[in-house]
Amino acid sequence: MKNKQATKQERNHDGQHGVWSKTQITKWRQVNEMYVDDVKLEIFYKPHTVFLMVVTLGVLVIAAMGENSNGTHGNVIHGLAAVGIAFLMFSMVALPNGPFVRPHPAVWRCVLGVSIVYWLLLIFMLFQSKSDTRGAMEWVLGAPIPYTSPEDSPEYSADCALTVNNVWSRVDVFILCHSLGWVAKALMLRSVWLCWLLSIAWEITEVVFSPVLPNFSECWWDQLVLDILICNGVGIYIGSKLCRFLECRTYNWDTIRDVPSLTGKVKRAALQFTPSEWVTVQWDPFSSTKRTFSVLIVCFFVLLTELSTFFLKHIFMIPTSHRFNFVRILIWVVFGLPSLRQVYIYVTDRDVKRIGTQAWVACAILFTELLICIKHGKDQFDRPVFLKAFVIWSGMTVGVTAMWLVFTENSVNTGEKGKGRG
Repeated sequence: MKNKQATKQERNHDGQHGVWSKTQITKWRQVNEMYVDDVKLEIFYKPHTVFLMVVTLGVLVIAAMGENSNGTHGNVIHGLAAVGIAFLMFSMVALPNGPFVRPHPAVWRCVLGVSIVYWLLLIFMLFQSKSDTRGAMEWVLGAPIPYTSPEDSPEYSADCALTVNNVWSRVDVFILCHSLGWVAKALMLRSVWLCWLLSIAWEITEVVFSPVLPNFSECWWDQLVLDILICNGVGIYIGSKLCRFLECRTYNWDTIRDVPSLTGKVKRAALQFTPSEWVTVQWDPFSSTKRTFSVLIVCFFVLLTELSTFFLKHIFMIPTSHRFNFVRILIWVVFGLPSLRQVYIYVTDRDVKRIGTQAWVACAILFTELLICIKHGKDQFDRPVFLKAFVIWSGMTVGVTAMWLVFTENSVNTGEKGKGRG
């Protein structure tokens, strides 16, 4: 039923030339409403809207009719949790599938629902004071957040002598997290040169913003060797190898009913959490003006997302090891996957005239986080120093990205000419 309604809406939608063609409808489904073409277990893909409504209302009746003996704080937490769960149940029924179908389209509808709830929470915090915003974070997380002043942050540039003790003092669990982060970025961007561009641009970001964020001040060997070559390099290498493995893999899926052994059925069930296919990404930044500016915007947005992490942590004095940072990064990784896919299809396919819903919400979240940083941090930083750093960073980000794009384009053209002569 949902498929027929979506098709009817798409046919009546006014596009650039009045009515969308069948090609544009098909492309739009790949961006925002991907369906499972070959359904083997129909029970998991049939609409269960009435059943979900009955279950949701039944749970609400049972939960709401109980005694509210948890105090004001507990009642508010339970109420917010009920609101979130009810909206996620609605998301499973009404929101678009997004560009992925594994492990199930309902999962990605819930991801979109979670991102919308997160955005609404950010909008609420935007209209609170700094102390109330921090208190709201503690309420949502259900635990107090210890205060960490900037003076308590480790000074990575206090002693830059290249000794074994100094190098070993920089080795901690965050190095592993750093590398895993770049593995995730490599799987999301699926472009080695774009990952290396962002790696170098981020180290420049740390240098430029070190007068504003003292935690960014590092030794030269820490940035060049530990960060770029080891942490970033290892993560990018592992992520690129995983992409290559998934590209070369043959995707021929059998239904779990056709698997004879129990071990095979368990393995097939586990493979449901892997991609149904792997799309090779070719950003080709110089193939059109749209692609050139789009790659610049993607790089700027990725760097701005990472920069917001450190500004939020610094402004609200949140310890680095607190779970708030982990939860926020995990949320960004989860809905960053469909967002980047939707942006890539919008950039590279001329038949796609609209950006996907998940990408739209991700952009809204990014700028809402930026507004929170500006509002609550405007009196915490030296304004001329901050503005100078931001202007320099913006110019250098655009300049480095442009030079890198020119370099990679010339390298590709030179390689193609060499192959032609051979």
